[in-house]
Amino acid sequence: MMLPGISRMLMTGLPPSEFVEGMKIKGIRVPGIGHRVKRGDNRDKRVELLQRYARENFPSVEYMEYAVQVETYTLSKANNLILNTDGVIGSLFLDLPEGTGMFTKQEIDEIVEIGYLNGLFVLARSIGLIGHTFDQKRMKQSLYRHPWEDVLYTK
Repeated sequence: MMLPGISRMLMTGLPPSEFVEGMKIKGIRVPGIGHRVKRGDNRDKRVELLQRYARENFPSVEYMEYAVQVETYTLSKANNLILNTDGVIGSLFLDLPEGTGMFTKQEIDEIVEIGYLNGLFVLARSIGLIGHTFDQKRMKQSLYRHPWEDVLYTK
């Protein structure tokens, strides 16, 4: 998730190319960028739907647009370095509280720094795991069990 990074970059006015190159120098992957399957010519429809919804309904999409600029730059480096769902959701988590005017800048910064919003990413993945479990039960399939010899236990 790119919340703290994108928040700081927008505050300092750092261009997306400098942000990406700075992360590269530090040896850090850009959170919210990259996909194992999707590419620049085969985008994730969920990202497109979220972007369209936000542009039509959010008071401001400043952070999301910055993330899109980051994506434009990263796509010039590799075709799989697209804005992924975590990246668009992370940027919208910043746009929403700021756009509503219900939070001060200090409150938003505190929410980001403490990591409250990371819980929403965990929640979404938990719901996905529950959904997979229900699907397997509905289809009368046994639950997936990883081979014991591949599971590492330590003492």
